[in-house]
Amino acid sequence: MMQENEKDQYIKQLELEKESLQNELQDANQIIDSIREGAVDALVVTDESGIPQIYAIESADYTYRILIERFSEGALSINENGMILFANHIFSELAGVNSDAITGSNFRDYLENAAILDELIADSLHGPKKAELSLSIGEKKLDVYLSITNLNPMVPAYGIIITDLTDKKRHEQALLDYQQQLQSNIEELHLSNTNLEQVIHVISHDLKEPLRKILTYISEINKKPGDLLSDRDIKSLNIVNASVFRLNSLLDDIVKYAFTDVQETGHPVDLNLVLRDVVDDLEISIEENSATIQVAQLPTITGSEVQMRQLMANLISNAIKYRNAENPVIRIGMLKDDAENEGFTGIGISDNGIGMERDHFTQIFTIFKRLHHRTEYAGNGIGLAICKKIMDNHQGRIKVDSVPGNGSTFALYFPDKLVIQRPVN
Repeated sequence: MMQENEKDQYIKQLELEKESLQNELQDANQIIDSIREGAVDALVVTDESGIPQIYAIESADYTYRILIERFSEGALSINENGMILFANHIFSELAGVNSDAITGSNFRDYLENAAILDELIADSLHGPKKAELSLSIGEKKLDVYLSITNLNPMVPAYGIIITDLTDKKRHEQALLDYQQQLQSNIEELHLSNTNLEQVIHVISHDLKEPLRKILTYISEINKKPGDLLSDRDIKSLNIVNASVFRLNSLLDDIVKYAFTDVQETGHPVDLNLVLRDVVDDLEISIEENSATIQVAQLPTITGSEVQMRQLMANLISNAIKYRNAENPVIRIGMLKDDAENEGFTGIGISDNGIGMERDHFTQIFTIFKRLHHRTEYAGNGIGLAICKKIMDNHQGRIKVDSVPGNGSTFALYFPDKLVIQRPVN
């Protein structure tokens, strides 16, 4: 029979062995947990001979798990039956479901049209497939872009990337709403233009006809013998006659300004020929004011010949009208290229007239804006507004530089894409 002392020693030995086995079991469990979590991709095992052996773990994917978890898109893997094997936190957030509850569920349960998954899985045998579809999670509907890849034969599963299209859809809807609003505005503008054309028709015909009658009858009255009209009567008639002429001129200018909005189909326009015709038309005004027109070679552009004639005629007429005591000298030619107006071809029209203050440089292109009293210089303040509209129609610019008492230079800049032929220097 075992003595008491030996019995105690045996129990102690068993307890030590038990503690050792528990430690080994704990270490083994920790290793297994680490493998499951992807924190271990290899094991070092020492065999009986004492030589360490390295065993790579085939399913080690720690690096890839980190990568997938850092995706800005949802990522998951499913088996051929649609069961979710893994889902990253982005998909969990998109679905609004805890990741633990997602794993083991069927991906079909999240699809508004479950049948499409079978089609995608079948198609993925021939390569990655993509589709835009809707996820239905409870009462929540989510538009997504899905990409599915067959992971066989390495892994019997399918990888899926989910991109949330909520912002994209919202932007698309906002763009659609904007386009509809724009279309509505265009239709309103078209209606306004139609109404404007009717108003212009009234101005150019119905209003001008009474004016012509007034002028005719005033002319008839003025032919009466002088003893039938007093000096006061004659003065009154002259005032009425001048007012009617001014109103008639104003109506003509309004009609011109309104129809300058029309953008004609572009045709080749030789500005040299345009300028020659304009100078011929203004021959009487040029001779009466002893004006000199100096013209250099100009380019040929794509544009409206009618509007180019209007443009040149207005600028030359202004240069003659706003003259100094000396005879007007008007120089027309090409401007040097500069960085500020890169991509444009410039034409300058300079005069030696009265000039203007810098504060007026932008005001003069506003309709009905006059810098001088009507008694000083005739006109309705529409000419330069028409010039600006013509340059706008040709995608160009008009600028002015001037010094009071030293004349003005109007610069016309046409886009290079409209210039067919530049003059040879």
